[in-house]
Amino acid sequence: MQQRQSARAILLNARDQVLLIQHEDTIPVDPGRPDLLCYWATPGGGIEADEQPAEALRRELREELAMIDVTIGSEVGIRKVELNLLEVGLVLSHETYFVCRVSETPQLNHVGLSDSERRSLKTIRWWSREELHNTNAILRPGALPELFENAFHADSEPLFLQD
Repeated sequence: MQQRQSARAILLNARDQVLLIQHEDTIPVDPGRPDLLCYWATPGGGIEADEQPAEALRRELREELAMIDVTIGSEVGIRKVELNLLEVGLVLSHETYFVCRVSETPQLNHVGLSDSERRSLKTIRWWSREELHNTNAILRPGALPELFENAFHADSEPLFLQD
């Protein structure tokens, strides 16, 4: 199985809300959850061969959300998960989550998205701590509330996610 390194953001604003992107897939991205087509996830994506994780995350935030001024902090989570990506196929994704701070207003950047991303990325939304912990919406990864909490503990080790 092909290996894929990716960098993802726990992107926080001045009010300590986290930004999530709503996805609506045409084929299941998670082979273990073929029923899962609509969910909320963090921004981020694949690391290219010549990139460091923080560089890749900065590029992904610019491509997905037209964001330039982002402070990328420490690693807060690590996850390995099998994914079926439309343009790549089945991969074992090695995801590293970073806490990030932003003061600018993000927007879906349709110019920077691939064709499949334009079809699947629907909207963005800031979520409060309370909303994140009490939602009935599907969050990816499922341990997103724990990742969010870990983002406020600079001295903590990254969480190893089983999702």
